[in-house]
Amino acid sequence: MSHLSQELLEVVNVSMPFPASVISAYSRLDMVFTSGDLAKEAKIPQSTAKYYLRKMLKIHMIAKIPNRKKYQKYANARTFSEWLNDLTRLVIRPLEREEKPE
Repeated sequence: MSHLSQELLEVVNVSMPFPASVISAYSRLDMVFTSGDLAKEAKIPQSTAKYYLRKMLKIHMIAKIPNRKKYQKYANARTFSEWLNDLTRLVIRPLEREEKPE
């Protein structure tokens, strides 16, 4: 991430649900992973990784594997940008096209 400008990274950190380090780490994770995997990749504490995993679950970016301490990426969310592209296509663009109520 060193080739990205610090200003742009700050924009990502402010505007996205996860900091740039978590977005980058998420893309390097296997399809099935643990909170420890995310913590190690993002170089964050395990408790912080669990906080971000709860957020990912809430926004349907990942699924919890029942009876195991593992999470699974959805097929259309191998990276954060894939998930964001789907969100843009399915929700944001249609919202932008809605006519203003009178």
